[in-house]
Amino acid sequence: MTTFIQGLTTGILMGCIYAFFAIGFTLVLGVMKVVNFAHGTFVVMGMYIAIFIFMNYLWDPFLSLLIVIPSMFVFGLIVYYIIVKPIREQPLSAHVIATIGLLIIIENVITLIFGSQYRTVTVPYTTSAITVGSVRIGIARMFAAATSLCVVGLFYLLLHRTDFGRAVRACADEIEGAWGLGINVHRTFLIAFGIGSVLAGFSGAVVMPFSVASPSGGLDIVIKTFVIVIIGGMGSVGGALVGGLIIGIVEGIVSALWSPAIAIAAVFMILIIMLTIKPEGFFKKGLE
Repeated sequence: MTTFIQGLTTGILMGCIYAFFAIGFTLVLGVMKVVNFAHGTFVVMGMYIAIFIFMNYLWDPFLSLLIVIPSMFVFGLIVYYIIVKPIREQPLSAHVIATIGLLIIIENVITLIFGSQYRTVTVPYTTSAITVGSVRIGIARMFAAATSLCVVGLFYLLLHRTDFGRAVRACADEIEGAWGLGINVHRTFLIAFGIGSVLAGFSGAVVMPFSVASPSGGLDIVIKTFVIVIIGGMGSVGGALVGGLIIGIVEGIVSALWSPAIAIAAVFMILIIMLTIKPEGFFKKGLE
């Protein structure tokens, strides 16, 4: 029972973080109908920016967000103009080819700069933990999960309590109707993609105190993100949170009771079951 509770606790914390990985992907998919397979490498970019700042200035990864956020926003604007805007109305195959190509380019640039070895960031609270009964909760993981929940909540408020959020949802529902309402659709798409890139890089930076970064890690992240989005519902913010928690809890419990290898198989088993019985996911499509 102690092992089960430990796995459940770890799974809940990781589920919050997985949801953070997924909301940027969900935003781009929901508003622009673009499947960005390079999203995982955007997360990895946030990791390596935090690593670079730590190596040179000894800044905590959370403090490095002062650099990560504007850097990833500018990067997102550039990617939108060069790659996403030309392919947005093209078939899905064009999205896949273009964004996988971008994934490969980013991965190789990171490898050229930092090398192919795994890298970590060690801060004073990396190994710190609090103990509740017989359950050990890592401080770094807890900070990352709390930050993830806060950002997901703020993102939801952005979509539902601001004029920009209403413009984003209008574009997601009906582009022609959004134009008719006087919304600059192209500018909305541009800013939305920039925000999606920021969310990806942000999530990468906050997990560095307890994670290991690799230039090739983006593919694993985007696969898991895609599973989360399918389970939760394409383009749904609430679905990203639910999907992330499901995947995190399953991984945590199965890894604790059996092994991480079986946990990966269990995740994809859930995906197969969802595609069979509820292919639309738990939540309806759209930015809700």
